[in-house]
Amino acid sequence: MPDRLPFWPRYLTKKLAAFYLGVSASTFDDEVKQGWWPPARPRGGRGGRLTWDRMLLDLYADRASGIGVGAPAATGAPVPAERLVTTPSLVERMNATLPQNRTEHRAQETSRRFGN
Repeated sequence: MPDRLPFWPRYLTKKLAAFYLGVSASTFDDEVKQGWWPPARPRGGRGGRLTWDRMLLDLYADRASGIGVGAPAATGAPVPAERLVTTPSLVERMNATLPQNRTEHRAQETSRRFGN
């Protein structure tokens, strides 16, 4: 199987779904049984081809990681993920460290090139 596909189809076979999630097919089976991932969707003329909706896999992964909708302990009401992000934003934090990273990188490159 290639390291990267040019695109991911909407419906994935078990092998592709496992590859997409970075686990083996047997681990994927176990995790589906445990409810970590949605059940397969039967497709084809007789329903013999089992596939997983890639977007639904993403949704399950987002919920498991806390991305998307969160529930504050006090109310239990859903809160959009944007409200859960505090300032400074990720972009602001990354931009703040960018000059420092550039300086460190230049020093490492100089040391590597000239053996200092």
